[in-house]
Amino acid sequence: MNTEQVKQATILLIEEDDETRPILKQNLQRYGYRVLIALDEEDARDRVGGGGVQADLILIDLVGKFPQDVLEAGQRVRAHAKYDGRTPLVALAEKYGVDLEGTDVNVSGNDWITYLEEHDQLPNLLARLLGK
Repeated sequence: MNTEQVKQATILLIEEDDETRPILKQNLQRYGYRVLIALDEEDARDRVGGGGVQADLILIDLVGKFPQDVLEAGQRVRAHAKYDGRTPLVALAEKYGVDLEGTDVNVSGNDWITYLEEHDQLPNLLARLLGK
């Protein structure tokens, strides 16, 4: 019997909020992704050190931080993991003006900040970045 395995994309989710984390994880799994959890930047760095955790995308949300600070934390995790610069990084913004609602901003290369408004915005961005 010939069985073909389809590679399931893996997302490293760095989410500090205890209430948001399980909901976001469940939604990502519902979208068809394998989800690895880190509680904060330090936890993520511990998990990815030595190349033990391989992720196709890093999704990071740090409570109460400005989008650029969240993005920089994700960049540090990606560098510590020794992922190449092509590994997409998506920072979820919490603090932003109404003029940014519903936008996905490509900061540089594969680094994105998403200012969520629509329920399908995040899954659409992830699918685009992961080629799903």
